[in-house]
Amino acid sequence: MANEEVYKEMTEKFQCPGCVCGSDTECGKYKLSSDCHSCDGHVLGTMTLSAGSFALGLPKGFCKPPRDLKDPNRRPVARMVIRFYASWEDGHIAWNKLNIPVWAMEQDGYLFIRVYMPRVDMGAVEVIKDGKLSMAPGALNVTEFINEID
Repeated sequence: MANEEVYKEMTEKFQCPGCVCGSDTECGKYKLSSDCHSCDGHVLGTMTLSAGSFALGLPKGFCKPPRDLKDPNRRPVARMVIRFYASWEDGHIAWNKLNIPVWAMEQDGYLFIRVYMPRVDMGAVEVIKDGKLSMAPGALNVTEFINEID
């Protein structure tokens, strides 16, 4: 399967559920990002009163967007940076002192990583098909404390 098809499959699995634009990549808003390999049109459409917006298709610990620092109430924003990788060899994973893998979890054949970029005070969720925890050395294994996450 070509990488573009893998990215489309990952978009439908992790971004389309709960998206404001539609429930699959045929919604008319699907646009494959050239740098993140995810959908540029994705808008979080699921929310709860206590937690705010979240990405319904992503697992607990990886589904919440950043807070809007300009908002005095610091409500979650409706978008988040999500990067898809068809494999470890996809060639774009650059973890270092500027892109730090903080949390990681294997689930259903995917590796989910929360990455923090301290220089620009941003975070991202990266999803690697067939990824393993050993790929993100130093990242905390979320499965060890998943029950503590709301």
